[in-house]
Amino acid sequence: MPVGLLIFYRLLGTALLVLAAAVLWEKYRTVRGAQLLPGRILQCRKAGSTSPRNGAGGYRYLVELYADGERLERETNDSFWFDRSDRTGKSVLVWYNPARPLVERKSPGTEVLAAGMALVGVALLLLH
Repeated sequence: MPVGLLIFYRLLGTALLVLAAAVLWEKYRTVRGAQLLPGRILQCRKAGSTSPRNGAGGYRYLVELYADGERLERETNDSFWFDRSDRTGKSVLVWYNPARPLVERKSPGTEVLAAGMALVGVALLLLH
């Protein structure tokens, strides 16, 4: 294998491993100190911090949850490309941290993404 291609694969593998670690770090930074609560999806809407252009992505769930006897409405930190209003009214588990403006929806998606990136990264590092 050409040396230039081997160097590229090594750099790409290292970058994927770093990104996998960053993904997990960000999720557990959000979840640390939070409590797992049931919530109900009220709507799927464009997030306030995303571009208002059509097709730009950035849809989030607005969920209703009860914490410390208070009814709260919080956006999840999901980012969907399309409106997923078909989930309105469904129950989900969310990690609620009063210090954060967003809640984290409990799902294995982040861990699966990080594991996939790490596996590809290790495979690229092991190429000869």
